[in-house]
Amino acid sequence: MDITVDSKINHPRAVVYAAMRDQMASLAPYLPNVERIEVRERKDTTPGVVELVNFWKAAATEIPAVARPFIDPSKLSWIDRARWVDADQTCHWSLEVSFMPERVKCSGTTTYLEDGPNRTAIRMRGKLELDLKGLLPGLIARTATPSVEQFVVKMIQPNLEKTVEALGRFLDTGGRAG
Repeated sequence: MDITVDSKINHPRAVVYAAMRDQMASLAPYLPNVERIEVRERKDTTPGVVELVNFWKAAATEIPAVARPFIDPSKLSWIDRARWVDADQTCHWSLEVSFMPERVKCSGTTTYLEDGPNRTAIRMRGKLELDLKGLLPGLIARTATPSVEQFVVKMIQPNLEKTVEALGRFLDTGGRAG
């Protein structure tokens, strides 16, 4: 399943890119479905390349009935592994969900582009793959997979969109949380 998010933000590209990379944890108060974001690891691997590992804890979310057997509400969290490349202002990311990490694969690239004076276009492109084979009998797995996949995309994609909105509000307040 494809994940596509196109957003625009009224702040300069360099500011948007740096804030998204360096201030992610400060955005949690602006995100209604996120309880907290923790930076677990940061490595400046080579000049102009930063690797980050962030932990995201989701706020309470209603889980669809068909997905309840697979998703423990206490495990609605994910690890965001990102490689930020200054040269082309891109972020290559992968998400590891806590409730079925061996069965859910999600990765993509976010590109930050100039969109006029003091305006940035943000393009997120990703893929989500869900594998319920072996977990359930064939017919049930084929029936449940689209519902679980939709739930995961509905959890991830709006948070990607809302993260950009949160960043805009964060920058509008001068980069102060809350």
